[in-house]
Amino acid sequence: MKMPNFRLYDTQATTAMLAALVGLVFILGLAVVVFKGIDTKQWVIPYNEKAGMSQYRKPLVFAVGPLCILFGAVGGIMGFRSLGQARNTKNGRSWLGMTLGALVLALAPVLMGAWIQLSEPVIVAPRGGPQAASVAP
Repeated sequence: MKMPNFRLYDTQATTAMLAALVGLVFILGLAVVVFKGIDTKQWVIPYNEKAGMSQYRKPLVFAVGPLCILFGAVGGIMGFRSLGQARNTKNGRSWLGMTLGALVLALAPVLMGAWIQLSEPVIVAPRGGPQAASVAP
């Protein structure tokens, strides 16, 4: 398979659009992971860090967040570089890549900050109920 020629502004515009769209899909998934089960009365995001699928939420947020920032930066920068060039026949893709890239680049740190500020691990009682925790063997 032949590698694309990134010196062509059309290729940069298409790559910017695709990178920004991938970043947008990741940011939507990140928003779902971050705000799943939010308690709006106390403004906390409870999660169980010891069991179930919820134990993967924290690493997922800190893995997908930087990926969103990377894809947003690539989309924004490549869209900006190819925007307005006379040989670029796909200026719409440049605009879309730059705009969505900037949106993804702005939202990813906000979602990561919301997770850091609002997440609270749930304390689970040991098996056997509360009496099992208070009775020492």
